[in-house]
Amino acid sequence: MSYETDKNFVYYISGRNIQLYQLSTSDNTSELAGYKIKNIDSVSSKTVIYPNETIKESDNSGGLMFEGTAFIEPFVTVEPNELSGGAQPTLSEPDTVDESSHINLSRMLTLAVVDYMKAMVSDAKGDLERKEYYMKEFWKKAGDDENNKRTVPRMAATYPFGVK
Repeated sequence: MSYETDKNFVYYISGRNIQLYQLSTSDNTSELAGYKIKNIDSVSSKTVIYPNETIKESDNSGGLMFEGTAFIEPFVTVEPNELSGGAQPTLSEPDTVDESSHINLSRMLTLAVVDYMKAMVSDAKGDLERKEYYMKEFWKKAGDDENNKRTVPRMAATYPFGVK
């Protein structure tokens, strides 16, 4: 059974395919009295390998779970950010796109699109100051959405004689 899957597995998106790899540390190890020990002169390096486990849907884990927005259906019939009965809504593509259709984006990106549209309207009216304001808000919200995807904490070292 895998442990710390967020640290030991990586994925690569290639078109519509998601390729899953396992991180492996290649060390020069020896076995002594049933224990693996690292040789002193060895240099460790991280590489990626194909996972050495079979992921079955019959396991307690239920297979792999991916969360996110697929851009296969750019417009959907229901709001993708609202829960339906405490669960994620079932998204389906409408037959025709009209005013009742929803954009299949996260809430922050939806707000960013609104700011972008306001910037384009202000540009068409010739109000460049307002256009620049809305474009600044657009990039701020687009950046916030990208930062919300990151789960790795960012830390900086504190020096003992640093000013706090």
